[in-house]
Amino acid sequence: MPDRKAFSWHFEPVVQIDERVLLMTVDGYVFGRVTWIEPAPFLEIDFGALDPGQISDEREMEELYVEDNEFAQYRFIIETDNIILRRHSCPRAVVYYATKSAYPIVPPSSSYALIEPIKRFQLTEFYQYKDTSRYMVVQNIGASATSEAKLAFFGYIFEFEELSRSPEKPYTVIPTVARLARRAGRAGRVRT
Repeated sequence: MPDRKAFSWHFEPVVQIDERVLLMTVDGYVFGRVTWIEPAPFLEIDFGALDPGQISDEREMEELYVEDNEFAQYRFIIETDNIILRRHSCPRAVVYYATKSAYPIVPPSSSYALIEPIKRFQLTEFYQYKDTSRYMVVQNIGASATSEAKLAFFGYIFEFEELSRSPEKPYTVIPTVARLARRAGRAGRVRT
């Protein structure tokens, strides 16, 4: 049985070549066998200049999308001081980090050292399946304007071959959408 798991303290590929996965997608469960792994060392995305208190426009994160037979494992850091991630959704209408009555944020990078799982970017990890829509919104919580609002993403891209039926265990279960997508969409069904 593999010793890796999603959202692990140590950031390494969640699976290795030849291992099997169960991808939890907005369209249901997808079973696959990993055939290739490639690192994605540093992908910087700028949301642009923001005035104090300003919230960015909702931005589709197309740079993070991968090919049809791929999924990606990302973590990110907010590089610009006084910038928070206010909203992260996948698919578009379904928000990550939501509780029953609140929408937690990812704080500015200057505060990462205060929260151990954020310091290692553990709580910023997510999985992208193909080009499933993903959107983010940032906000300037500082007292002065910023000329940029940058987030940097890094991780691994996995190529896989889809399996026609559920494989024998072991396989690694990987959520590729926000948990509430299962209620809003069709996630949870096995694709046929």
